[in-house]
Amino acid sequence: MLIGKIFKLSVISAMVTIFGLSHFAYSDELPKASKRENVDYYEIVLVKYTSGMAGKASDMIRDYFVPAGKAAGTPHPFVMHMQTGQWDSIFFWKQSSMANFDWYISANDEKWYAEFVKQSGSKEKADKIWADYQALIAKTSRQIGHNHKSKEEKAK
Repeated sequence: MLIGKIFKLSVISAMVTIFGLSHFAYSDELPKASKRENVDYYEIVLVKYTSGMAGKASDMIRDYFVPAGKAAGTPHPFVMHMQTGQWDSIFFWKQSSMANFDWYISANDEKWYAEFVKQSGSKEKADKIWADYQALIAKTSRQIGHNHKSKEEKAK
């Protein structure tokens, strides 16, 4: 009997872990479809630059990418410059919903790149700047997460 209870709890725990079913795994009711509400979604990009290149990368972001974003009116990331750990910078782009991740190239990406080309003087120059920036990167990791809004944020 004890072995049966332990097995049942192990199976339920595995379901919760694998499928994220915690909100109904212990319920006697059948699950109902529901959408996550009152959350902000984030695209999170972690970047490790090649040795000694974080400063040059920051300069390129400041000189080329930020002005293009401002002129295009596209969302800009919150940037965290790391002092410990394996990553040099972490970029957080707030998204309005998970649907934003359905796009390979979003409308905002398109607007940003068009402005970047305009400010660079030509597509060839923009592509060269982008390639030079990419050459500074040793590795990246892209994550998607969400944050539950506070009561104050929900009221807005």
